[in-house]
Amino acid sequence: MKQFHFTLESVRTLRQRHEQEAMDQYARTLLARRQAVDRLEAVQQKLNAGWQELRQLLARGCEAASAARMHEYHRALEKRRDDFITALGVAERRVNVALQAMLVARREREIVDKFFDKQKARHQREQVRVEQKFLDDLAGRRTASILAWNPAGA
Repeated sequence: MKQFHFTLESVRTLRQRHEQEAMDQYARTLLARRQAVDRLEAVQQKLNAGWQELRQLLARGCEAASAARMHEYHRALEKRRDDFITALGVAERRVNVALQAMLVARREREIVDKFFDKQKARHQREQVRVEQKFLDDLAGRRTASILAWNPAGA
């Protein structure tokens, strides 16, 4: 019996490796996006808490300098929030690019896998044909040898 050998095994291995790298990159971009969302949520919480504190401070009465410092702190937080929103947008675009790259790599691997399946099926059909021919030859020889031993046939 002849062993099956896929003629494009090196291409198949390369495509599988490329797909795995694309999936790893996609996972890293998802993680980066999650971190960007977490940073944005954290600064938003600080901002909300700061505004609440400023309202309470103003309700109790405070010096103008304290209110100005507090207001400046909020402006800095708002700037950080805006920066994090921008970073989140960049992370989203990177996730989309990585997803597309992963899908392309998967399609390329699937093309080679389909060719592999076809080649393997062709090999198996050939194996069955060879085995059947061998069995037919064996049966033909056996019949001939049985007839040779049969004195009635002579």
